Amino acid sequence: MPVLTLDYRHCDRKRPKYLKHIEIEGIAAQARQQLVGPDVDAIPFSTLCEINRLKINGIDFSLEVSTDFDVHDDEGNHVFGICEYDPGIPDTAMVCVSPVGEKLSELLALSTLAHELGHAVFDAPGWIVDGSKGPGLFDAVEPAVQRAYRTTTPNSDHLTKTPATPAQTALATEIHFAELRANEFMGSLLVPRQHLSAAVEELAPHFNIALHRGPSLNPEVPGTSLHLSSSDAGDLEFFEKALAARFGVNPRFVQVRLQRYGLIRTEGAVR
Repeated sequence: MPVLTLDYRHCDRKRPKYLKHIEIEGIAAQARQQLVGPDVDAIPFSTLCEINRLKINGIDFSLEVSTDFDVHDDEGNHVFGICEYDPGIPDTAMVCVSPVGEKLSELLALSTLAHELGHAVFDAPGWIVDGSKGPGLFDAVEPAVQRAYRTTTPNSDHLTKTPATPAQTALATEIHFAELRANEFMGSLLVPRQHLSAAVEELAPHFNIALHRGPSLNPEVPGTSLHLSSSDAGDLEFFEKALAARFGVNPRFVQVRLQRYGLIRTEGAVR
């Protein structure tokens, strides 16, 4: 397939500057346009597996995707997936996702692959720049001490990390922000705002879901806002399952996206 080419605000070390969620949505939309047609809702797992090269902020590198072998962390524990870069293999990042089976469903495998692709997009360019620098005057020069760069997705909870509260943000680490970026990229790539809104409008009448329109309160998403409500939790549950089937993800994934886009209220979707 063609090179997946993306650009975003970054520092001279090719690390992303503070990116708002709406910016990450836009980057995911650019990626989606290069992967599938505008009328496609569900991105096939095979389509993500076929990505073999990225050009991010001018950094051109190969992407090796593996889904055939169980993936383990540094302690030997089974994990869903990893993204890593070894300076000993320059200009190549690797994304590994454990095969579908008892420990990993097809739906979670897709989410994991999209999440790790987010790390390849936002983290690998900086890793490559750092890894390409030779040792300093007082650095060890033995190849054995050359470090690899890696992110790990241990389980499904990792894929539902949400933005930190202001108090948490003050204590957040670079790793924490990297995971939030990867999750926002994953969510926006697999279930984009506009696609989900269109599906909600189409399917809501079939599940007794009420739609409410009003002026947007989000300055980053001007125009008319849409949110939904239901007097029956069962109707909402079936509605979320229908949306999940349409996008090829699980209902929890859809629920998070509905909340992120303001389509349901986080304090309670049933009214």
